[in-house]
Amino acid sequence: MIASRPSARDSLLFVYGTLRAFVATAAGDRLRRQSSLVARAKVAGRLYDLGRYPGLAPSRRPGEWVIGELYRLASPHFTLRALDLYESGAWSVRTRFRRERATAYIGSRGRRRVWVYRFVGPVRAEHRIAGGDYERHIVRARGIRRTPALKAWQPRPAAAHGLNRVVYNAALERPSAREWRNW
Repeated sequence: MIASRPSARDSLLFVYGTLRAFVATAAGDRLRRQSSLVARAKVAGRLYDLGRYPGLAPSRRPGEWVIGELYRLASPHFTLRALDLYESGAWSVRTRFRRERATAYIGSRGRRRVWVYRFVGPVRAEHRIAGGDYERHIVRARGIRRTPALKAWQPRPAAAHGLNRVVYNAALERPSAREWRNW
């Protein structure tokens, strides 16, 4: 159940797909304006390619991980409500994703309780993303060239995210002209 008034402990959000910094979406840009990057992290689960976005499903075995980014939300109540609309598919009849609690692992810095959006629909085994990393999957599947700056992922302040992301526009399935100019 989603808490109606998120507290300070509810301010961490794990993102693994189109909200990550390397993907150019309005919702992702809004998230980065209203939060700060904590670290790269992982949660237990399986990641599936659902076409224009990925979906996180529960893991079936130990050692199945999904790679993503962990953000601390400046205004959890406001930001989570906006993301709930984005992730639930407010324009569709059925909810696509549901916000749930999970444990994120942050390298040697331990673990944190976080919010994560899980896919609630059926998934097909052949659409599973091996390794659980959507960025690596997009780079391979869409033939996007990685630059040396993207080989080593470095946490940066939220304002700097736009400078170092793969130019991929999830809505158009190709880089936008603005992103090429800003690259």
